[in-house]
Amino acid sequence: MSRTGIIVAQMGGPGSQEEVEPFIRSIFEDPDLVPIPGGPALSKAFGWMVAKARGPFARRNYRLIGGGSPILDITDKQARLLESELSRRGRDVPVEVAMRYTQPDTEEAVHRLLLAGVERIVMLPLYPQYSFATTGSSEAELRRVVDRIAPGMEISVIRTWHDHPGYVSLQARLILEALDDAPDGVPILFSAHGLPVRVVDQGDPYPMETRATADAVTRLLPDGVETRIGYQSRTRPIKWIGPGTEEVLADFAAEGHTGVLMVPLSFVSDHIETLYEVDMLFRDRADKVGITDYRRTEVMNDRPEVGPMLADVVEVAL
Repeated sequence: MSRTGIIVAQMGGPGSQEEVEPFIRSIFEDPDLVPIPGGPALSKAFGWMVAKARGPFARRNYRLIGGGSPILDITDKQARLLESELSRRGRDVPVEVAMRYTQPDTEEAVHRLLLAGVERIVMLPLYPQYSFATTGSSEAELRRVVDRIAPGMEISVIRTWHDHPGYVSLQARLILEALDDAPDGVPILFSAHGLPVRVVDQGDPYPMETRATADAVTRLLPDGVETRIGYQSRTRPIKWIGPGTEEVLADFAAEGHTGVLMVPLSFVSDHIETLYEVDMLFRDRADKVGITDYRRTEVMNDRPEVGPMLADVVEVAL
């Protein structure tokens, strides 16, 4: 039998202040994420301009969470948990990390698997809900790399696991742990990464899958718990799906709530969206509208349950 290897795909993040602008530039140069008419040259120019404009603000935000993103360290731990669990189940499957916009990138991950004697690759994107902009971009990059350096290599991609029982159960467990210490009746705000409306209009299933995840998790919570969805990380000038997380916070306050439990729904690790946006930005917004008891659940990170959960997700493709 041919040997299979796994690539765990994630967006990536700058590990230092010096990496912030190159990270932003890489995102806006990605034709799968930001389609710019005019080809690669215009995309590079656009990425450079956006990075220069957003760089100072982004560096400030990363300084507030320690200078850089912890996403690579956490993703590597998740990969090792997955590899160890598969080994415990009798599967000799090497696991490599591929960051889409930072290092180690997809090409490095493929090279490592080739050195390990792999003849088939399974990609597990750490985006439970599918979007053209996340899983779609990572898959497209993997196929480009394989076509160039390992033509003929078999590829399987786990495109979505938004409703996998293990994932839904672990999300619910994180909420139940937080509810143990929360006041009775505290509402829950599922905060998911936003997506441009134009992408959804092209048939992207992300909002539908996000809603399906929230509904599945809610069914595992006590009766009567109020839950809503908001979308974060929305930047001007384009139109994004809504409602925005800050808008839902204002709605809760207007309805007389003084507390909220934030649940970072579409994230499986801590990074800028949780450590700055949820923990700092939205806490400040909540305080300004009168929500003084502001809490959030943990994200999965490298909890012991992550290895078995990811192994259950990927094992069907093995």
